[in-house]
Amino acid sequence: MDKKVFLAVSLCAGIFMLWNQLYLKPYTERQQAYMQQQALQQQSAPAGTETAASGNAMGSTSADKKTSRPGKANATISGPQTITLGNADYSATISTKGGVVTNFNLADYRGTKADRISRLVGGPDQLQLNSPSPDWTYLAGVVYSVQKSDTKNLVLSYEDDKVSVRRTYTLEPAIFSLDSDTAVTFKKPGPSFLSVGLEAIKTLPKDQLENERRQIFLNRTGGQKNWTVGDLDERKEEPQGKWFGFASRYFLNAISNRNESIQPVFQAWPAENGDVDAGFFYPVANNTAQIPVRLYYGPKDIDLLKQAGGHLDSAVDFGWFTVFAYPMLTALKWFYKYLHNFGLAIILLTVLVKLLTYPLTLKSMKSMKQMQRIQPQLTRLREKHKDDKEKLNKEMLQLMKANGYNPMSGCLPMFIQMPIFVALYNVLYGAIDLYGQPFFGWIHDLSAKDPFYVTPALLVLMMFVQQKMTPSTAADPAQQRMMMMMPVVFGFMMLWLPSGLTLYMLVNSVVSVLQQVVINKTISVGASAPA
Repeated sequence: MDKKVFLAVSLCAGIFMLWNQLYLKPYTERQQAYMQQQALQQQSAPAGTETAASGNAMGSTSADKKTSRPGKANATISGPQTITLGNADYSATISTKGGVVTNFNLADYRGTKADRISRLVGGPDQLQLNSPSPDWTYLAGVVYSVQKSDTKNLVLSYEDDKVSVRRTYTLEPAIFSLDSDTAVTFKKPGPSFLSVGLEAIKTLPKDQLENERRQIFLNRTGGQKNWTVGDLDERKEEPQGKWFGFASRYFLNAISNRNESIQPVFQAWPAENGDVDAGFFYPVANNTAQIPVRLYYGPKDIDLLKQAGGHLDSAVDFGWFTVFAYPMLTALKWFYKYLHNFGLAIILLTVLVKLLTYPLTLKSMKSMKQMQRIQPQLTRLREKHKDDKEKLNKEMLQLMKANGYNPMSGCLPMFIQMPIFVALYNVLYGAIDLYGQPFFGWIHDLSAKDPFYVTPALLVLMMFVQQKMTPSTAADPAQQRMMMMMPVVFGFMMLWLPSGLTLYMLVNSVVSVLQQVVINKTISVGASAPA
């Protein structure tokens, strides 16, 4: 393996290790620092008043943040009741106190208990109606009257001498969604904004954080943004929101705006105990407000998200090479349609990709063979001109030219293949299709790690075999020792990654070894031109 390839592999390994460390890192210190800062502000700052959609739209100061955050009712009115809308797949429980969704239950989704799904993405008191104005925060805790109720629909109303509110809820079949329409009429000058929001779960225990990176997603006019829940240490605000939500690797809890003529303001900020709050702020015009939203609480399945509308399918992000990822996912599903086993589908897709990219692999291997052939002459040139780098580079180029070796002929084919393999990697790491899907034997869930680490161990073995068979151009003993450690490093990284992803890496290595056998039999080293 030449120096450029070695550096590329080392860089990839470094990035993987750094990523693995960063996305699981604790964020307690950041949250504590933020809370200390907020405590100091609360001691020194006077109570604020409502502002327009600015950095304090949820509440003008930290002093009134508690009363203005969705998810925390303030009123102490008694006598609420709960109504459940639902079907065999999922249900939503709504309280007449605040008109909030207190529980959205997916039952047991592909073997995952509903309470775990709730801990991963859910939060209390979803769709709470609130206001940044202290005079109107009591709306978060009023007790509504039930006007209509059945298994799919609920109508609530509330009225006093200052305001009348009507909230309707409709359970959408088959798409894990609940539509909510809120109509508010103020009988006296009201606030400038009303909000509905979500609250992210509190910090998860370490064993539940494994392979889970909870993120805040915002889709707005002009693009999409996202933040990691644990890294949010300041208030974020964006105009023209389309949808926002909290997501784990496989599940999404989101609110989407159902009326594009109304463009709410989005805000998110860190709250107590490691929570994160977020909400859409709708304008109040002529003392009236309309808040049409859809609450989605379910798997990050592209087909389901497209059915739910509101651009929710953009929550499935396969990274830089999405253009390659979607065809990979389509092919994977097509193979599964006939094989009825995603493990077999992964194997077949990996083999197909390796066969399609074989011409590029062959070109790269030929180049490495050429480099191996002239390696002794290059070593002699390095010794001969070790004190004159300019002359060394000149004679090395002449030697390569005389032997028909082009340095780019080895790197370019690998570079062209990289987006394809990265896209397939991202699909197998993040696609909900593998969630809860068995392969055979001890692998009962391709989205979970190999419980007995058999596939990572086999991967290390195959990488050693592949390394022995691949033409080596490394002359430095230290570099050779580092290359010998690379299979162990990769194997260690794969211990905690999904078994479906490890299966892909293993099959990829096996096919690479078979291809190398063919290449070694068909390409001879031959003699080189003299230096």
